[in-house]
Amino acid sequence: MSKLLVTITPPTPNGDLHIGHMAGPFLAADVYARAQRQRGHDCTLVSYSDDYQSYMLRRAIELDRAPQELALENTDKINDTLKKMGIEVDFWMRPYRNKYFKQAVEETYESAVKAGAIYKKVSQEPYCEHCDKWGYEAFGRGNCDYCGSDSDASQCEECAHTPNASKMTEFRCKLCSSKMIWRPVEREFLALSNFRNSLKTTFEHMPLRPFIRRFLNEEFEIGPLDWGITRPHDGGLDLKPDGSRRIHTWFMGLSGYLGAFNEYLNEYKHAPWEYDEYCRSGKGRLVHFLGYDCAFSHMMVYPALLQTMHGYHMRQTFYTNQFLTLNGKNLSTSRNYAIWARDLVAQACTDSARFYLALIAPEQDTDDFDVDKFAAWRKETFSEVLVKLAAQAERERIHGDSLKVASADAAAIKILVARWFEVTSVDHFSMKGLAVLLCDVINAARDRQLLGKRILPYMALIGAIGAPVFPDLAKQILRYCRFTENEVFQQLVYVSAVEYEI
Repeated sequence: MSKLLVTITPPTPNGDLHIGHMAGPFLAADVYARAQRQRGHDCTLVSYSDDYQSYMLRRAIELDRAPQELALENTDKINDTLKKMGIEVDFWMRPYRNKYFKQAVEETYESAVKAGAIYKKVSQEPYCEHCDKWGYEAFGRGNCDYCGSDSDASQCEECAHTPNASKMTEFRCKLCSSKMIWRPVEREFLALSNFRNSLKTTFEHMPLRPFIRRFLNEEFEIGPLDWGITRPHDGGLDLKPDGSRRIHTWFMGLSGYLGAFNEYLNEYKHAPWEYDEYCRSGKGRLVHFLGYDCAFSHMMVYPALLQTMHGYHMRQTFYTNQFLTLNGKNLSTSRNYAIWARDLVAQACTDSARFYLALIAPEQDTDDFDVDKFAAWRKETFSEVLVKLAAQAERERIHGDSLKVASADAAAIKILVARWFEVTSVDHFSMKGLAVLLCDVINAARDRQLLGKRILPYMALIGAIGAPVFPDLAKQILRYCRFTENEVFQQLVYVSAVEYEI
C-alpha cells in the first residue's frame, strides 16, 4: 500500500476560514485522507499557517498590530474552525521561529544551489517612495499582463500565471494608492526555464482536471520563466542575518510541508524513521490539495525543487479546485461578504455542512452556495429522509435481516461499489463524485422504501462509504443497522462478488 503525505495549501493567518476554503482544499483533503485509510493506505495530513506571507505585514499595518501576534491569534481561530468542521489534520505547523521549518527551507534552498538552479541578478522592482514599501506582492496591485484582471505581482487569482510587474498597467501602492516607481534590487532567481522539458514530461500522462491542464499548456507556451525567490525588504524568512537572502513564502511551500511532517514525526508521533519511508524510499507520494490560484508554485516550482533534492523519491499528485460563490457573488473577506465556516456549523451541523459543501465543491468549474437551497436540502435530507430510512433499516435488522442480497440488488450494489472505487482512487479522487454517489445510494434506498422493499444493505453501505464525508452521521447509521464499518466493507465492498441469495 502507498504512503501518502497529503497537504493543504497554507492559509494566510489574517482571518478565519469561510465556506470557500472548506469547499476547496480543506474539506477535500480531509475526505481524501479518510477514504485512503479506508482503502488501507498509510496517510498523513499536514498543513501550516503562512506566517511569512507578505499580506501579514500589510494586514498588521492596517490593524496596527504586530504581524506575529495577529498570526498566532488567527491560527488559533483556524484550528478551532477546522475542529468544528470535523477536519482532522494530523499536524498543523506554526512556522514562525520554528527550527523544523527553517531547516527544511535551508535544505531545499541549498539543494537547488548545488544543482545550479539558483542565480543572482539585479532586477527592476516596483517601489512606493511615500510608504517605503516594495510591490512584490501585498503592497502593490495592478492589471495582470496575461489576463487583465486586478492582481498582485506574485500569482494572479484569475489566470494563475505569475504577472510581470513591469508589464502590468495601473500598478499602485495598496496603502496610499500612489503609482509605484521602479528601483533596481539584487535578487536570487530559480532557473525554472531549465526544467521545462522535465516538467512537461512529468505532467504529460498525469491525471489532471481539464482547467489545470489548460493552465499548464499555457505555462509551457510562456516558458516557464525564471522566478524570483528572494524579496529584500518584504515578508519572508531570512537565511542571512543581514536580510539579503529573504526567501519569500511561495518558494517555501514544499519546505513547509516537509518540515511539518518532520516535526510531527519527531515531536508527536515519535517515529522519525517514517520520514525516509515516505520521502526517500520511492514508496511515498505527495498529494497536494490547492486552489487554482496556487497552481504555479505547486505545479511548476515544487516539482522542479524536488528534482534537485538528492535522495528524495516521491511522486506528486495535484487536486486543484476553482472558486465557490455565495448566492451568485464572489466571496470577499475584505467586503465581509462571506459565510464563515464556524457560523455555518453553528446554524446547521457539522455533517450537513460537510455533505452539502462536498456536493457543490468547485472541482471543475465555479459553483455556488445558495443559502435557501442549503436550508431546503438539509431539512429534507437530514431531518426527514435519513431519519426515516435509518429507522426502517433498524427494524429490518431487529427482525433478523442481514447483508445478503438477491441477484438484482447484488448487481446494483456492485455498480455502486465500482463507482466508490473510482471516486476514492489515489489518482482519480473526487470529493464531489463521492458525495453524488452517496446521494444516489440514498435515493435508491428511498425508492425501495416507497416500493415496500428492504433497504438494510443500502443503508449499511451509506454508513460505511459515507464516513469520510459525514463521519458522525455515518456512525449513527451503522448503529441503526447494527453493523460495524469493517463488517460492511467485508461483506459488501471488499469482496470479489456480492453474495447472492436465491
